[in-house]
Amino acid sequence: MKIIINILFTISFLFAQQIDWNSKPSPITAIEIYCDTEGIPIYVDGIKIGISPITQAVQVAPGWHQVSYFPPELKVSESASGEDRLINDLIRLAKQDILVEEGKTVRAVLSYSTIESEVIEYERRINSNKPLRVIMILLILFTIGWGIV
Repeated sequence: MKIIINILFTISFLFAQQIDWNSKPSPITAIEIYCDTEGIPIYVDGIKIGISPITQAVQVAPGWHQVSYFPPELKVSESASGEDRLINDLIRLAKQDILVEEGKTVRAVLSYSTIESEVIEYERRINSNKPLRVIMILLILFTIGWGIV
């Protein structure tokens, strides 16, 4: 009986299909980066990956990644005012958080030439609400004062 099992095992081993794990294609998880301006440094997760144009997809692990024009040393201060606030807004708008799923390639489009106009428009919208805020505060104070008297 033992001889028959050994013969069957040997025959099945000779005719069995073997899997070559090295030839199995692995899915690539990557980010393709497009920029409208040449010569701009590009950072992925705080690491400089090159200068635009980036011609090849950047392989990354699955998950969230940040693509930006600025190095991570440039911190955004929450208490900035005036010109510093404008610079902070530029830094904030120049960063993109991107979710890359396993085996997928995601496209990041960075628009460097329009970022300044976007910041100016953003500042204009924020500043246009200031008179409305003052009116609302005065109205609330007036209402409170009217109720007390």
